[in-house]
Amino acid sequence: KLAALMAEESYYYLKEQLKFPITSRIPIIFYRSKAAFQNTNIIYPLLTEEVSGFTESLHNRVVIPFDGSYANLEELLIHELTHAYLNALERAKEESLASLYSSYIPFWFSEGLPEYFSTLGKKDYNNMFILDMVINDKLPYIENTSGYYAYRLGESFLTFIAETYGPDKLMEYFFALRSTSGIDYATKKIFGLDFKELESRWRFQLKREFLPLIETHDLPSLSLEQRTNSKRDGSYFNLMPRFSPQGDKYVYFSSAGARYSIWMGGLHGLSAPERIIKGEVSGKMEEFYYFRSSLSWFPDNTSIAFSAKTSDGDCIYIVNTSKKKIVQTIKLKDFDAIYELDVAPDSKSIVFAGQKNMQCDLYLYNLETKELQQLTDDYYNDLQPRFAPDGNSIVFASERSQKEPEFPNRLFSHLNQNIFHLNLNNGICTQLTLETKDCGYPSLDASGTKLYFVSSIDGVSNLFMLNLNSAQKAKVTNVLAGVYSADISPNGKQIVLSNYFQDAWNIYFTEIQTENLSFIDYSPPQFVKLKNDLLETVDLSRLNYYGKRPQRPYMQKDPLVESVYPNEEMSPTSQIEYNPSDSLRMYRNLSYDDKPTTIETIPEIKPYKTKFSLDTLWGGLAYSSYAGTVGYLELSLSDIMGNHGIGISLSAAGKLKDSNLLISYLYLKQRMDYGIGLFNLNDQIHIQMSIPGPQNDLYIRYKQRQTGLYLLLRYPFSRFTRIELENMFYQQEYYLSYWDWEIGDWTEEENLGNDMVFSPAVNLIHDNALYGSTGPLSGRRLYYSVGTSLRDNNLDYLTNYLDWRNYILFSKRYSLATRLITGISVGDYPQRFALGGYYGIRAYDGNLSGEKKAVFCTELRFPFFENINIAFPLPLNIPNVRGSLFAEIGTVFDDFNKFQATHEGKLKDLYLGYGFGPRINLGIFILSLDITWLTDLSHISKPTYYLSLSEDF
Repeated sequence: KLAALMAEESYYYLKEQLKFPITSRIPIIFYRSKAAFQNTNIIYPLLTEEVSGFTESLHNRVVIPFDGSYANLEELLIHELTHAYLNALERAKEESLASLYSSYIPFWFSEGLPEYFSTLGKKDYNNMFILDMVINDKLPYIENTSGYYAYRLGESFLTFIAETYGPDKLMEYFFALRSTSGIDYATKKIFGLDFKELESRWRFQLKREFLPLIETHDLPSLSLEQRTNSKRDGSYFNLMPRFSPQGDKYVYFSSAGARYSIWMGGLHGLSAPERIIKGEVSGKMEEFYYFRSSLSWFPDNTSIAFSAKTSDGDCIYIVNTSKKKIVQTIKLKDFDAIYELDVAPDSKSIVFAGQKNMQCDLYLYNLETKELQQLTDDYYNDLQPRFAPDGNSIVFASERSQKEPEFPNRLFSHLNQNIFHLNLNNGICTQLTLETKDCGYPSLDASGTKLYFVSSIDGVSNLFMLNLNSAQKAKVTNVLAGVYSADISPNGKQIVLSNYFQDAWNIYFTEIQTENLSFIDYSPPQFVKLKNDLLETVDLSRLNYYGKRPQRPYMQKDPLVESVYPNEEMSPTSQIEYNPSDSLRMYRNLSYDDKPTTIETIPEIKPYKTKFSLDTLWGGLAYSSYAGTVGYLELSLSDIMGNHGIGISLSAAGKLKDSNLLISYLYLKQRMDYGIGLFNLNDQIHIQMSIPGPQNDLYIRYKQRQTGLYLLLRYPFSRFTRIELENMFYQQEYYLSYWDWEIGDWTEEENLGNDMVFSPAVNLIHDNALYGSTGPLSGRRLYYSVGTSLRDNNLDYLTNYLDWRNYILFSKRYSLATRLITGISVGDYPQRFALGGYYGIRAYDGNLSGEKKAVFCTELRFPFFENINIAFPLPLNIPNVRGSLFAEIGTVFDDFNKFQATHEGKLKDLYLGYGFGPRINLGIFILSLDITWLTDLSHISKPTYYLSLSEDF
């Protein structure tokens, strides 16, 4: 009910902004956790931690997860619902004459508008990225942006328009872009300016807004010592630093080396940081919560604890940092997510934030007794717990404090995150901070009297200190562009923190200068009662207003049209007089979608039922007097959750038995996928035989038909590894016919025989590769298949095939890729492997094949051109052109005894090729050009050129 009410209220908030109703329903799918969301079947690509939600465009479905915060859920819902709303408006346009006009909605606008509607430009975290760009003079032109920065720049630009010209101008601008083919024309129409001038005003306003902060804040390099270098190691995230109990080292999360992993650095920074645990490569640590995972030390100064996503749910790991090994795994059932944690000073227990039953609460796990105690139990988001030095209490962040709602028409915009203290012995809870801006990552010094926390009180996130004895507050750091998390050394003299500056989060270190801090008086702690009263502020009965309403007419008679007869009854002799003030007879009645003020029908809550809808349908049909009906049809259907899929492929060719038909069904709801298919496949070969003399040539038609059943079982061991079992049972028929020149048709087909075939195969797939713009750059990929075919109890073939690939990222943008392909097939009718092509020697352009195959390839991948700028005849900019330099050696053959690699100093059955070429990612495909040469060590062939639309292997 809460989710439904939130969705309905959000819709009418958006309708108020967008000024126009939609005429179609928007399905909204809520997942109870991020892990459940990442396992969705609504779209097939694997989702990562960076994806917060999405709107699927085919059926206009909104898909979002719950992360423990109802305020975040509402904000995310408005963002994704804006996408769906705009999609619905666009589809309504396509159904009208307006679709005759082309439209252009830039990516920064399509993502910036949902961001603006969800935050109205008031979120300090979002503005941090713009602040960083402005003060570092790296603000790009908005039309040249893509990816995440398009969200931030688009939101900032549209916020500027709303604050300068009024919020209504946003929708005027949107509809102008939607109805015109150029951004300059739309901008001129709405603002009387060309786009570059409008953008220039926005850029000037950003400088006016952010550059004064340089006077009031420090650059990180002036007051902090930078410990990680994202520009050198290619990292983007360096987060959650934590001092060891002796204060001689610290651990942190980092994406250096392209994997989000755990690293350790020394107090004085005299040696390079070292990686302790490599993440995101196996089912043990599939992923971390980038902004919700934390690290904590045991008192032995050697072991650390942290939580991670695994192939079997979240768990807590204990790692020995000296041995760099996992020494203990703690699996807790029924949790949807395990977030931040902290180890008790006596090492006997761990406190953590855990999510289940649509709540994020605090729990205490006893390492000795294995008992689990729930400390909080309500719908408020409780997070980031830290033990006090005596171990008898904890401090934590929570959204249970309230402020004046930023958005009066939302359900949870009044929630505010502050710092609280909970006594573990008596359960007494006190609120320590009373800020209107969110506060987080609390920690206490060794005396337990000084509270450190992070907050953006003045608009820029920094570290603050609160003296609990004197009730005074001081700002500890005052740097740009935003501190995310920090930790205080055990002696209270040093700080290690994560700060965003120059396009990345880095770890910084500094000494605490207590005598230089400026303190102000602060309110003393306030007692609070832990109550589960979040939903008391939400009137769930409002949902009753949103039941199904009777369909109202979309078009009505204009009230200016007057009838001669007041009773409106029209006889054949009736006359109508039209008001001369308006010639319109009909008008659009939009009141049917007004926000309801009365209860008409109470909404029904029903269990989900599978209902199929059309995904794709295309093909063609024709009739031939010779062949009859011919055509092609592709059809696919799925349900709203994506758990069921049906595919039909039909290639009609006269008679049904001569047509190709494939019907398949996939069941994806469980961890194991099940598939079944029915097929009738035809293949034929025409042979021409020249006959000496006056006779016509002889034409022979050889036909083969396969009719049977296909079964598929697919089980993922983890995000990276799965096994597949394929089975085919089919009848194979063979026919032969000849062309009869006298009757001008084929003779009656002769049945050469029938076979019953059973063809099973087992495939093992492993893939943890990370991709660049044109192909994999880091990780491993493996495909191993064993397949056989049994015909009437006789072995047709037994085939083993291996494709192993390894990628080493040895610099920020340079990678070395290697590939090994081997295959062997035995039996009465062994399968054959080709030597050339994508899975062989690219320099070889012949047709050589064999029953055995071995190919090895090594390839250097590097940045080729940063930008290619063309001025004439058309202005064109092509960024990030990559290059490859490769060498390949391999062979195919039938008999080991006859194989001869070299002969007289030259390669014989072994083939060696090499080459190079550029690659360009054009968005919808990758354009690759390979220039290759073949050599036998004594002669080099002429170059061969390959132009392809495929990524690097």
